[in-house]
Amino acid sequence: MNKSRGSMKQTVPVPSAHIAELFFPYMQDESKVVDIAERLSQQPFYRFIETGMVLQPAQARRLRDISETQQVKLTQWMTFVLNQQGLNLSSPDRIQRKRSMKRACELVHRAAECGATRIAFVSGSDPGAAQREAAKSALGETLEQIGEVISQYPQMIMQLEPLDRFAHKCQLIGPTDETLRWMQQLRRTCPRLYLAWDSAHVALNQEDPVEALRQSGSLVSQLHLANAILDPHDPVYGDHHMRFGAPGFLTPAVAAAIVAAARQLPDDPRLGEPQYCGGDAHHAR
Repeated sequence: MNKSRGSMKQTVPVPSAHIAELFFPYMQDESKVVDIAERLSQQPFYRFIETGMVLQPAQARRLRDISETQQVKLTQWMTFVLNQQGLNLSSPDRIQRKRSMKRACELVHRAAECGATRIAFVSGSDPGAAQREAAKSALGETLEQIGEVISQYPQMIMQLEPLDRFAHKCQLIGPTDETLRWMQQLRRTCPRLYLAWDSAHVALNQEDPVEALRQSGSLVSQLHLANAILDPHDPVYGDHHMRFGAPGFLTPAVAAAIVAAARQLPDDPRLGEPQYCGGDAHHAR
């Protein structure tokens, strides 16, 4: 969900289509991804589109043209490329972390060629309690360097998605209280860093999604409404991008409460329009 200012400075949801998840089987076919982006852009509902990285020059030009002519904004996720190449922005190995940072900076430039105004990623795996603070410090240094590259593009911000810490994805950056303490300090030197908030990961961290969203406040630039089964004994427990409703926690009532909370998020002038993805499901249970 993107948010824009209404007459009472209330956050106005702006729907986004997460092609990288909704059309997951086509992720490796850049031409098909851009075809889908073009079709989605031609109807009035979605005003933001999310993709993985589009690296082929011809397809990048097509995507930029679509964004400009149809007046849709673009978020690109570098997570898929980093994972495929075995990279980790918070790696305890300094050499691997430097390689990861270098590749991420290259991807910022490629995103700019596509016309993206947002570049998004996750933190990397959690190393365990003993090394967690050192890993967060290392991640902060990495993001500061990526932020310097992003500063070359005045319209671009970067988005970090906190994931679940213990349930499934087991990422370094996850629980809300901890994330906010770390991020508020980091933003002194990394002011273009925001949160891509995801309801499934918040719930898997055993938090109340509405309260966690309110806590996150103006740091949220994007919201994914995503469902998950929270029973550890269920075979589909975890972040599996399932459809809305039971047996997951994201019923229509819960989704409506999250959207209502999102409407009350404070404005950030840099954002103009934070972003909402109506669904993050690419396969059902």
